[in-house]
Amino acid sequence: MADIYTYSRRVATAALIVLLMLAGFYLLGRHAYFFLLVFAAILLAVLFCGMTDWLTDKLHLKRGLALLLAVLFFFGVIVAAFWLIAPTVSRQIQEMKQTIPQALSQVENWLSQYGWGQKLINKVPDDISKVMPKQDALLSNLSGAFSTTLSFLADFAIVIITALFLASSPKLYTVGLTKLFPVRSRSRIMEVLGQCYSTLKSWLVGMLSAMAIIGVSTAIGYSLIGLPLAFALALIAFFLAFIPNVGPWIAGVPAVLVGLTVGPQMALYVLLVYGGVQLVESYVITPIIFQKTVDLPPALLLFFQVLLGILQGALGLLLAAPILAVLMVLVNELYIKDVLEAEAAPAAEGKQV
Repeated sequence: MADIYTYSRRVATAALIVLLMLAGFYLLGRHAYFFLLVFAAILLAVLFCGMTDWLTDKLHLKRGLALLLAVLFFFGVIVAAFWLIAPTVSRQIQEMKQTIPQALSQVENWLSQYGWGQKLINKVPDDISKVMPKQDALLSNLSGAFSTTLSFLADFAIVIITALFLASSPKLYTVGLTKLFPVRSRSRIMEVLGQCYSTLKSWLVGMLSAMAIIGVSTAIGYSLIGLPLAFALALIAFFLAFIPNVGPWIAGVPAVLVGLTVGPQMALYVLLVYGGVQLVESYVITPIIFQKTVDLPPALLLFFQVLLGILQGALGLLLAAPILAVLMVLVNELYIKDVLEAEAAPAAEGKQV
């Protein structure tokens, strides 16, 4: 009778685990955007916690005061940078709105010299009014853009507020999460969470350092060759450097187009400067920064970026790299070490005996 009870209990437990996993996959598929917002808040909280830990270690401040200083410093840098470079960048972006169409016109003229290019141009409608939305559709699009902006601001506020809550009491949430697991596994879960935190912190430090180097070096390079709108283009390169593999390619397109408005020679200089910066970043800066932090396989990262980009658009593409870093820690610690290697250890000991 006891054996039947034990067997039934194991079956029920296994069935419950399977149902919970199916429910988790269902929620993840249906509400992936919500989970991405949660992860964005966790990532920002890791940044706040890393700055707070550094202040408490170097200045021996209380955690509350250190967190306040970290948050003020973070937003202070953003406001100061906006205050200093916003007028120049805003003016250059306004100029870019006129420069990019001129560059596209030059590209069209170049394509028209070739047969295959002429066929491509013929597929583009001559009358732009045919592709412009009607008045009622335009009003609908403006309304949709307004609601999208409000939604973005609301999501941004939620991420910041959640990050502040998480950073103010990280142990409250980590300990609460470990209580969902059996008592014998809680110390191991806490250890894995600590490794996830260290991985995300190292990834953030490395990525922000690489972004700063790319932004500054690109601005210097563009200024030296006399490229118009150098600061605006460098700012684009700075932000898009947060997206490995894909971001640098996107940032290079407007720079080349602006170079074409000056001449083919300037476009060639832009390619040489931007390509040189990316080459040094990929083969010198990134290996030095990430050699002791996070090493993501490029092919796996690109596949994961494409997958999340298809499923969740820009937000998925933006968070693909840090999510993959956490997944690699979880797989390595909870599956490879705790399952595969743990099962192989007794067999290896038996052979030695």
